[in-house]
Amino acid sequence: MNQQQADQLIEKYLNGTATPHEQQLVENWYASQSEKRFLSDADDFEHLRAELFEKTLMRANIKSPKRIMRLWPMIAAAASVILVIAVTIHFYKKNQPVLTAGVLHHKTPAREVLPGGNKAILTLANGQQIMLTGAKNGRLANDNDVAIDKTADGQLRYQRGNANSEKVNYNTMTTPRGGQYNVTLADGTKVYLNAESSITYPTDFKGNDRTVRLDGEAYFEVAHNALKPFRVVSNGQTIEVLGTHFNVHSYRDEQLVKTTLLEGSVKIISGSNTAMLKPGQQARLDPSAKQTRINISEVNTEETVAWKNGLFEFNDSSIKEVMQSAARWYDLDVSYADHPSDIKITGSMSRNVNLSGLINLLEFEGAKFRIDGKSIKVLN
Repeated sequence: MNQQQADQLIEKYLNGTATPHEQQLVENWYASQSEKRFLSDADDFEHLRAELFEKTLMRANIKSPKRIMRLWPMIAAAASVILVIAVTIHFYKKNQPVLTAGVLHHKTPAREVLPGGNKAILTLANGQQIMLTGAKNGRLANDNDVAIDKTADGQLRYQRGNANSEKVNYNTMTTPRGGQYNVTLADGTKVYLNAESSITYPTDFKGNDRTVRLDGEAYFEVAHNALKPFRVVSNGQTIEVLGTHFNVHSYRDEQLVKTTLLEGSVKIISGSNTAMLKPGQQARLDPSAKQTRINISEVNTEETVAWKNGLFEFNDSSIKEVMQSAARWYDLDVSYADHPSDIKITGSMSRNVNLSGLINLLEFEGAKFRIDGKSIKVLN
């Protein structure tokens, strides 16, 4: 669907002639953008925004507010139409179709699948496991004179005591599919753990070593200590820093390990190969390759850490890449009919919307699905 047809959809929504499914698509579309505004040209649209808001207020009573509030608690029906302008500016590239013809008549037979949230299991040195999701705030345990607390905002925090013991105990935090969690280590380093990931770390850092092991994806804000380098060991590589912000994407079911630097500098070590990263650069490593090489390129760091900021962000991503991220966040079983299509997805959406919001956006680009609960088959 071209820009003119998109404008016609706006008009149909405003004058009440849009079908129920068209209304739902419009509202889903806005919901996906609800937590991040892209109206950078707000002045150009201010008069139109006011007009749309006034007209939509008059129509709000004929909507299904109960359903809208259940899916997106922060969305008001009166603001829904602004999404068409926002998505036209940001979600799709210039000179590309805004909507795909024929999609408006397709209905996704999916029950609502909720997004992920703060879920993790903490395994202590003695093997005891604590389900952090249901644990009460406050002191969870003491491990070798290190206090382990769950804070009011649902994070884990380690605070070293006064003991001089040289014994080193290790804890492991594991997130399931549909889970994420944050932990502040004993040295003050903050770790944001993405879905289907685990990190093993000492409850306190002894001597001159600060080493943790990662499987999956995490964002690190390393507390600076020039005398104690911080190291992340992950899937064939070691990352060494003194104090910096970086992201590690290291899932074992993916071919590449990606390390992206936002602040400071990091050293990547893989076998006999080493590389230094500057802010804005990403190191890519294929652990399965016979001749391991560390490839460095400039990247969009906002895209890399979008997950940590509560967003999906795609840039010419394949349908398989998109569904791989969706599978981890919504805990899905994804399969493909024949060969996945060559559809490319560019844009951002909140990770707080239900699965239907993401599915609708992919349908706008022409993707087709067969959905049975959390089992999804990509049909093209």
